[in-house]
Amino acid sequence: MLANPNALFAASVLVAVGATDLRRTLLYVICLVLAVTVHEFAHAFAAHKLGDPTPEGQGRLTLNPVAHADPIGTVVLPIAMGLFNTGLLFGWGRPVQTQPRYYTRRVSMRGGMALVAFAGPLSNLLLASLTLLAVWIAALAGASPVWLAGRESPVPLFFMLNVALFAFNLLPLHPLDGGKVLGWLLPSRYDYVDEFLLRYGGFILFALVFALPGVLGWLLSPFVDAGMWAYGHALSAGAPAGAGMR
Repeated sequence: MLANPNALFAASVLVAVGATDLRRTLLYVICLVLAVTVHEFAHAFAAHKLGDPTPEGQGRLTLNPVAHADPIGTVVLPIAMGLFNTGLLFGWGRPVQTQPRYYTRRVSMRGGMALVAFAGPLSNLLLASLTLLAVWIAALAGASPVWLAGRESPVPLFFMLNVALFAFNLLPLHPLDGGKVLGWLLPSRYDYVDEFLLRYGGFILFALVFALPGVLGWLLSPFVDAGMWAYGHALSAGAPAGAGMR
């Protein structure tokens, strides 16, 4: 009886990748699921507070990861990229649907959309800040630097992932959150800019991620560098001189 070709392929993949690659990939996916869950919940919570019943009606007003995970963007694609050592780790959650017509009249429709959009990246910044605070407290308490900053530690990975998600999602491109924020900030005479980004922003984003990762890295590098600097200083609160991220 011939062996199942799919099982043989899966076995060959597991043999080809090392245990370190597999562990790193699984850690990344776990951190991504947690960060994406909070990010999408923040969108739903902001829309709910503005008066839109849609997220709650669709079961998105929850911190249950299952409600926010996208099978491809949150699981399959990050795992595949990690296992095959593409050098790029990328993913997304299932977008929260919102209907601005329900928003309170205390804000404009465009302003409400910007608030809902900004809530997502803001939640990632909050997660990064809370992680930084926890690291600082742990360092003061004498926790091992290897546990806080070793190559296999999920703590710096979770921190830097949230910093990257904050910066990435605020890029002024549709369909990212930054596109809606930019649309609110632009004066009405520049509506053509927002219309252009609505039409072509997705193509620009695709090119940045898959064709021009160096440009994307350059755009995000100030935030990444600031995050690494802050993390290193949090570690130094209780570590010997010269200790830091390794």
